[in-house]
Amino acid sequence: MSPGYSAVFHIHAATVEVQLKKLITLIDRKTGERTQEHARFIKHDQVAIAIFELTQSDQTICMEPFKRFPQLAHFMLRDCCDRVVVFGKVLKIIE
Repeated sequence: MSPGYSAVFHIHAATVEVQLKKLITLIDRKTGERTQEHARFIKHDQVAIAIFELTQSDQTICMEPFKRFPQLAHFMLRDCCDRVVVFGKVLKIIE
């Protein structure tokens, strides 16, 4: 998965199309430490911090950062074949 990748974003009851805008960093899943800043892609079983953007500007969704409201912070992404490709949590909301 790399910037430009499109997917369907599911968070609590909302479903919207999103596009991966930027991979901030890769994270070591065992230690939680940042391993690669400004990664160009993410592979299967890797952990990353990324920025996603809604593909339709007239859409809005309700979400909260995990630290503030965990129940509204878990999400998943599905690809065009309806396969789950990502499970994650919202760390920060950029407006």
